[in-house]
Amino acid sequence: MLGIELTPEHDLHRLVDLGVRAEEAGYDAVYSTCHYNNRDPWAFLSQLATATDEVRLGPGVANPYETHPVTLASRVATVDELSEGRAVFGLGPGDPSTLRNLGLEDERGLRSVLEAFKTAQKLWAGERVDHDGSFDATDAGLNYEPPQGASIPVHVGGEGPHMCRMAAKHADGLLYNGSHPKDLAWARDQVDDGLGDRPEHRGEFDLIAYAAVSVAEDGEAA
Repeated sequence: MLGIELTPEHDLHRLVDLGVRAEEAGYDAVYSTCHYNNRDPWAFLSQLATATDEVRLGPGVANPYETHPVTLASRVATVDELSEGRAVFGLGPGDPSTLRNLGLEDERGLRSVLEAFKTAQKLWAGERVDHDGSFDATDAGLNYEPPQGASIPVHVGGEGPHMCRMAAKHADGLLYNGSHPKDLAWARDQVDDGLGDRPEHRGEFDLIAYAAVSVAEDGEAA
């Protein structure tokens, strides 16, 4: 899969145009970064959903601390509805520097991420949820089902060994924050360990490398 991540530090009209161009260029997915100090990623993804036809769309990545996981599940389901079944749920432990500004740096952890997307999958399937764990929910449910139902792909953002292995066992992909061949080889080993415990019904798994790039007409400027 070939994807691109766009950052809403830029004007949303410009970002939507870039997302449309990405689809025209053959990209498979467009992700949006999710930081409180930039423009709203869900507004961007919703606009892009109505401006594109084939490319997959999702946060890259949301976290389950700033927003309640049940609300996150509904936002992803809304993007899935707007895009007619093209949503991806990118979820991870969040960026420590921005979470620190919100007093949430101590909330980060594997358990919260796992419980959040497992709950989302139940909600997308039309179930009502009671949860007592890293967050609380009582008889929570959605009033609608997204086109993909519980099959919306979950891509976990992470780089530590436990998060990599958890993603391989329970999710549909890993958004690995690294692109050096040695780092990717290490991540592949962690994923392989997790895949050994993966239930057969979970299907295929994508290891996706985040490679930071700077693009300009002039090489020195880039």
